[in-house]
Amino acid sequence: MKWRETAVFIAVAAVTGFYYEWGVRATGFEFEWRNASLTGYYNLLAQGFAAGHLYLPVEPDTRLLALKDPLDPNAGQDLPKLFDTVLYGRHYYLYHGAGPAVLLFLPWRLVTGWDLPERFALFVFCFAGYLFAAGTLISMLRMAGAEVGAWVLAAMLLALGFCSSVPFLLNRVWVYENAIGGGYFCVSAGLFFLLRGLRSGRGVWLAAAGLMLGLAVACRPHLGIVAGFGLVAAALGVRRRAVAFAIPLVTVGVAIGAYNLARFGNPFEFGLPYQITGPGQGVLHLRVANMLPGLYYMLFTRPEFTKVFPWVLMAWPARDFPRPALYFVEPIVGAMFLAPFLAMAVAALFIRGLGAMRWVVVLSALSALGFLIATGLSTQRYEVDFVPLLVLGAMAAFGVWIARTNGAWRTVASCVLGATVVFGVVVNLALGITGPYDELMKYKPSRYVRIAKWFSPAAELRPELNPAIHADFSAVVRMEADHTRRDLFAAGRRPWGYELFVDHLNGKPVLVSRFGNADVTREVTPGAVRFRVRYARETWEMVVTVDGAEVLRQKVEGLVSAPAEVRVG
Repeated sequence: MKWRETAVFIAVAAVTGFYYEWGVRATGFEFEWRNASLTGYYNLLAQGFAAGHLYLPVEPDTRLLALKDPLDPNAGQDLPKLFDTVLYGRHYYLYHGAGPAVLLFLPWRLVTGWDLPERFALFVFCFAGYLFAAGTLISMLRMAGAEVGAWVLAAMLLALGFCSSVPFLLNRVWVYENAIGGGYFCVSAGLFFLLRGLRSGRGVWLAAAGLMLGLAVACRPHLGIVAGFGLVAAALGVRRRAVAFAIPLVTVGVAIGAYNLARFGNPFEFGLPYQITGPGQGVLHLRVANMLPGLYYMLFTRPEFTKVFPWVLMAWPARDFPRPALYFVEPIVGAMFLAPFLAMAVAALFIRGLGAMRWVVVLSALSALGFLIATGLSTQRYEVDFVPLLVLGAMAAFGVWIARTNGAWRTVASCVLGATVVFGVVVNLALGITGPYDELMKYKPSRYVRIAKWFSPAAELRPELNPAIHADFSAVVRMEADHTRRDLFAAGRRPWGYELFVDHLNGKPVLVSRFGNADVTREVTPGAVRFRVRYARETWEMVVTVDGAEVLRQKVEGLVSAPAEVRVG
C-alpha cells in the first residue's frame, strides 16, 4: 500500500471508528463495565453457556407455563415474558444465532468474570467488519490494477463505512442488532480471507475464510448464502485445496446442527415456531406475493425530506403499499436512497479483472436480498445483510471505471461517485441520528438540540427544547359519521412530538392531547370552538383551553420542536 493510500485509509478508518463508538453511546446508554449480571439477551446466553447449559438463566413465570398455549400472543398479556425469545421445554432460548455469544460475549465472561456491554460488542463487530471490508476493496482494486487518487479512495472508504445502514444499526442496540452486526463482521472477514486464499492458494487463508463464513451462519442463518457462493468460488479457483475452506465451514455447520438438536431435538430447528412475539411474527411467510412489496420497502421506499435537522426522516408509520395479510413492516428507507450508486454493483459482474470475488460479493448480496423480500418482513436493520456487500461491489466497479478512463470521462466518473457518496452519507447519518424510535431525541434531548444547532443557522428551522408555544385558533367540531380524526395542532415530530386532535368515542367527539404514547382526553361539545394552546414551561405542561375555559393539561417534558414544526390545522 502506497503511503498516500495508507494515510487515507488510516484517516477514514479513524473517522469511521470515532463515529461508530459515538453512535452506540449517543442515546445516553454508556458502556457498563465490571457488571456480572447484565440482562441483554446475549449476556444471558453467555451466562447460560458459562454455567454449562444452552438455555437462558431466567425462569419462566409459572403462570405463563400453566397457560393452555403460552405462545399465544393474546394470552397472558399481563404476565412477565422475555419478548422475542423462544419458550420450549420450560426454558427460554434464543432463536437468534449463538455466533455473537461464541465470538465475544462468552470469551469475555470466561476471561474477565464480567459481562460484555452489548453496545460495545456491536461497536467491535461493526468497526472490525468495516476494516475487513475496506481491506477487501483495496485488494480487489489492486487485483484489477486500478489505481485511483487519494480523494477517490477516501470517497470509496467513506461509502463503505457510512452508506451501508450501519449508522442506523448503532442507534438502538439490542439482541437483533448484535446478531446482524456479528453477521456483518463474519461476512466481511470471510470475504477478506477468501480473496487472499483465492489469490495465493494458501490453505490457512482458505480455512480462515471457511471458519468466518461458517460463523456468519451462526449469527444469521440465511448468510449461508455467502458461504455457498464462497465454496463454489474456492472449488473453481483452487480446486482440491478448497477442502481447506470446506472443513471449517462444515465443522461449524455440524456444531450449529448439534446445538439445535440439543435444544429442540432437530438439527434444522432454530426455534422460530416457539418464539414469544406478536401476531403473525413467529413464522417466515415465504411466498411470491411478498416479493413486490419487499422490493419496494427494501430498495425504493422514499424517505421524508424536511427543512429541519436532520433533514431526512423515515416515514412514520411506514408508507402504504399493497401487501398481503400478515406482512410485517416497520418504518424503513429503501437501499437506493442509502447508497444511490448501488446499481454500479451489477457492473462489477462484467469486470473480469475483479476475479471470482465479484460473483461472490454481488450474487451473495442479491440472493440475500431475494430471501429477505420473500419473508414478508421489512425492517431497516435487515438491510445490513445485503447493502454493505452491494456497496463493496459498486465501489470496486467505480474504482475500475475511474482508473481506466481519462480526461472528461474520468472527471465525470469521479463527480458521480462523489455526489452519490455525499448524498448517501447524509441520508445514513440522518437515520443514525433518528434511529428506529428517535431515542436520541427522547433520552438526550439537550444533546440532540445542541447537535442540531450546529447545523441550523436559521432560527425558524432550529430545534428547541421545551419551546415557548402560544397558539390561538378557531375550529368547528362536528359529529363525523365515519369517525374521522381531525388534527388541530402539532409541535415537533413523531414519535415524540405533541399532537392535539379531535377523535370520536362512543359516538361523541373527544379532544385528545397526545405526547409520545401518552394521551389525555376530554369530551368536547360540537360547534364552533375557540382553542388556545399554551406550553407552561415552568411546569412542563401543555395547557389547552376551549372558549376561554381550561379543559386539560398534559405533562410534556422533553418536547423538541423548531418553530417551523409548530403547525395549526
